[in-house]
Amino acid sequence: MNAHTLESRLRTIEDRLAILDIEADYAHAWDLGTARQWAEVFTEDGVFEMLSAGNLPATRIAGHAALEAFCDQIREQWSGLHYMHPPRLRIAGDTAESVIFFEFRHVMRTDAHLRQGVTAGYYRTAYVRTGAGWRIRERIEQAIGEALSHFYPGDLAPPSACRHG
Repeated sequence: MNAHTLESRLRTIEDRLAILDIEADYAHAWDLGTARQWAEVFTEDGVFEMLSAGNLPATRIAGHAALEAFCDQIREQWSGLHYMHPPRLRIAGDTAESVIFFEFRHVMRTDAHLRQGVTAGYYRTAYVRTGAGWRIRERIEQAIGEALSHFYPGDLAPPSACRHG
């Protein structure tokens, strides 16, 4: 084995680990609601796109400022945790692509309604090596299924309201 081969193999391993770290940072920042940190896993002109699914329309957000605002807006009513499966990752020099299956366990709150559930789907992601390290250039989310439970707190009278006078 020559030094060039060993060096290129080591770089491939380091690149793979750096991309896995970006994926961990993505989920961590979104799940904790740190919008700026979430936006910063993308390139300056990075794109997050959710394809239409069920009655949800497609959404496309581009650029750090718009990504940060999107995260803040969604987090006003939604919270949850990402469960991301290991990616199918292809690295080619300073670019890479992956397919990642995910589950997102979530709760949505409004004044009159609580919805919890699990959304399952996958991400198709393009990465690029930047001066700051690997970043997401484009992420396309396709939800493929959702299981939901709805709770309507107004329909649940407190025990004192059930007493007969």
